[in-house]
Amino acid sequence: MIHLTGQNLSTKEVIQNIFSPIVGSIISPQAEELCQKNNLTFVEMLQPFLRLSSDAHFRDTAGTSVSIKGLRINVCDVNWRPPQTILAKKMLNESVTSAVGEKVKGVKLEDGSFVDIPTSEPWFEQWRETFLTVQFPSDHEFTRHLLCSLIVVSSIDVNPLEVAGQLTKKIQMMQNITPPRLPKWFSADTLNCYVMLHDGCSGDIGKAQQAFEGLKSTYGDHKCFLLQINSHQGPPMECPDPWLRYLKKHQRPELTAAEIDSAPKTPQDMGPVMTMPTTVQSVSITPGGSSTTSDSLSVSGIVTGEVIAHPLSPVQEMGVELQETSSLTSSIDSLSQQTINPNVWTVESDVDIAHGTFLTAGDLDNLKHFVQDFAVRALIPYVEKLVGVLNDSISNKKGVSRSLLSATKRWFVTNKPGTGTNQNAVVYTNESTELQTRKLGDLYFMFGHYSLAFQAYHQAKRDFNADSAWQYYAGALEMAALAAFMQGTPSRKTYDYMEESIVTYLNSCKMPQFATRATLLSIECLKSAKLYQEAAKQLIRMTSEDSDLRSALLLEQAAYCYLLANPPQYRKYAFHSVLAGHRFSKSGQRKHSFRTYKQAYQIFENRGWSLAEDHIQYTIGRQAINLKKLDEASNCLAHLLRPSSLQSATQQAFFLKDFLATQKALLGKGEINDILTISLPKIVQTMTRVLVTSQPPVANPLFIPATNITIASAQIEENIWNKMEEMLVQTASKKSIMIFKPSKSLFTQESPATDNPRSVHGEPVEIAFNLENTIKPPITFEHINVLWEFRNETQAIFSNKPLFMVNEVGAEERKEIDNIVATTSVPIVHFGEYETKTISLKLTPRCIGQLRILGIVGKISSNATGTTDAPNLWGKQLFEALPIRSNAKDNRTALPPSNGTAAVTTHPYEVVYSIYDTWTRSFRRLMKHWRMGGGVNNNFVAQRCFLEENMQTVELVASA
Repeated sequence: MIHLTGQNLSTKEVIQNIFSPIVGSIISPQAEELCQKNNLTFVEMLQPFLRLSSDAHFRDTAGTSVSIKGLRINVCDVNWRPPQTILAKKMLNESVTSAVGEKVKGVKLEDGSFVDIPTSEPWFEQWRETFLTVQFPSDHEFTRHLLCSLIVVSSIDVNPLEVAGQLTKKIQMMQNITPPRLPKWFSADTLNCYVMLHDGCSGDIGKAQQAFEGLKSTYGDHKCFLLQINSHQGPPMECPDPWLRYLKKHQRPELTAAEIDSAPKTPQDMGPVMTMPTTVQSVSITPGGSSTTSDSLSVSGIVTGEVIAHPLSPVQEMGVELQETSSLTSSIDSLSQQTINPNVWTVESDVDIAHGTFLTAGDLDNLKHFVQDFAVRALIPYVEKLVGVLNDSISNKKGVSRSLLSATKRWFVTNKPGTGTNQNAVVYTNESTELQTRKLGDLYFMFGHYSLAFQAYHQAKRDFNADSAWQYYAGALEMAALAAFMQGTPSRKTYDYMEESIVTYLNSCKMPQFATRATLLSIECLKSAKLYQEAAKQLIRMTSEDSDLRSALLLEQAAYCYLLANPPQYRKYAFHSVLAGHRFSKSGQRKHSFRTYKQAYQIFENRGWSLAEDHIQYTIGRQAINLKKLDEASNCLAHLLRPSSLQSATQQAFFLKDFLATQKALLGKGEINDILTISLPKIVQTMTRVLVTSQPPVANPLFIPATNITIASAQIEENIWNKMEEMLVQTASKKSIMIFKPSKSLFTQESPATDNPRSVHGEPVEIAFNLENTIKPPITFEHINVLWEFRNETQAIFSNKPLFMVNEVGAEERKEIDNIVATTSVPIVHFGEYETKTISLKLTPRCIGQLRILGIVGKISSNATGTTDAPNLWGKQLFEALPIRSNAKDNRTALPPSNGTAAVTTHPYEVVYSIYDTWTRSFRRLMKHWRMGGGVNNNFVAQRCFLEENMQTVELVASA
């Protein structure tokens, strides 16, 4: 009935649409059949054309003509009834869920950063439209009462005149039934207008004209209208569809049993999303991304529980589960006939069917002209006559006795709402002066005569105040404020009227639905006057525990008001966005909860509010899981495990379980073809050490290898040893060496490689690194292996990654990988709070080529006490590769000089100062040509080697 969504209406146009005159329609079966050829009802067919294309004129009792611009007539079926409370709640939920608005705009903050907010809020507009539509008409106001009726017959009816008479009797029965029932009528003497539909394709125009003349002679020329439709001949044609934005989409969800079971059906099911976990309880994530509830913790389960509800919320409400209704009554129109998603959340709707396929451009013009003619020839003259009748009745009843009675009441009756014991006990008859004054004001308002409307409302509110009729008083105040606003001269008193109306509805009348409506209208007026802070206060006041969805929508609007204020109040915007997200979550609106929390996080991020960040990130993560956005959920949960977190060890332990379960579910979806990167335990990159040589073999068991370099060796006085090596090389060389490069086998952060390090085929390369647990709870890291990649001489690339992927590797492939590079592993390492441990692993190249050490891989799990099957996850961490600092020529393929090793025989344990002693050394010469690339950047190349022994005894003189 009321259409406000997606039309970019101004504030005045919104108010005009809400309080447009309502006309009822009743239609014969034959006429309805003509309309259904276009997949439309008669009411739906008229919707795009109900706003007059030209100005109309309304004349008051004084003869003053007022131009009515943009008058819209609201046509509805007389059999339409507002839905009952349970169905209305579902319709309101569905209107929010089905709204789509992905576009955002940036708002610049004081620090130069930007906050992204939606360009429009269709979910709020649809909710507002539905909220105003499902309200029952009340006796204290007449803007939702039917002014007149349209009786629609068809030219193909056997006897159109008889059918019109039968429909007229039905209208009269509705008006005169006792006690009165819906629909409510503006007056007892209601205008009845008659419309004859003619099918231009198959009907006989001559017969239609004859029947139409009979209608005019019976009911009057100005009350009868002939409307030709369906002039298109042939198959249905494709044409623009102006009806789409006025029709409610029919949701036809086809959910599987698993999807229905996994989706929360009531606000109570949203508990895990709204709380920070401390106790092991229910939810586990399946590889498909859905969450299921269980009593015990599974290996891949997400740990949830109960601690504190939202830190800013009052006591948790015990929501009432929405009951399912088996079917809808035949009296509910297309808005309420839409299929309601059983779990509140929507799914994609079916493809929209075409409308108006038998209507030509001429038929559309006929519809426009009909609405214009009906308004000008019938409706407005009838309203002018009704205004005159009401005005005369009010003037005749205003006598001295009434004035004296009112004056007496003003002396002895309080004028403050809320002090009486029975606030709405006053009952007026339809002929009472007070109600007729209110009716007069409503007619003036609906037809654009706002100055006289304000006078009538002002008089009515004084009378209602004197009678302590607070519901009537609040309604008159509300309309008086709107009439003053529509005149274009709102004052401070106008806004005070609306404020008093809202307070009276809330406190005295206990009617939150009318207080909500008044608030929705008031904020439009306040925002047009740029009074954003006052609008925000009114919106916040209407939040309560009786409706989470309404509170969420109003809190979000209040947040935007703070953002638009001058100066903008960004922290209040973020604060109320969090509150809105919390209430969205309680009402089951996961998508909007996810969106509002993300908007709030833009303000809270990097502000030093650690616990607030944790709450927002945890909620975003849980909502992302529910929305099957596991990648985003994983990022949010990883943020909770940052080293700077202020959470307790117990809290972080449950965050870790959630993180591991989410990552495992993400991996199980099969969308990732690589090992997941994890950040726990963290590699201390600056402590990584690589040793490219090993202890050399000796010919005699009594000999000791003449090297003390191990992976843990401290590089003390390295320049002295380098100088000694240079002296030895110069002595042994037959010619002078101009440029000497000392040999290096141990590479660290302090002593990085200047070119790609080389190692020997068949000999191990040792790597040591530190792992640090950056969180408070203990963790376990199992099956620690080096992750490597090998390129052989034919440029074929091999890696041990497949060994740690989800899909199992066969025995032959595993053997092939082991034949390329053999590695050692560490079975298990336990880490305490903030503990750091050193891990040492070895790789032995068994082929010739280039070896790249990428990182480490292992299985991480939580060590939470009281749990036996903790969730675990394979993950990797990569080493940070440092660039080679040398600009020298790449000589990795050049043949290096022979490599020599030395062994030492027995030697004295003490060397006396200034006494010389002779040691025996045995040298072993290795004839090799080999190459290895990398260093701390972990690139190595190994080639074939040949061994030739040349045992020599030399004397070296050492001095103490």
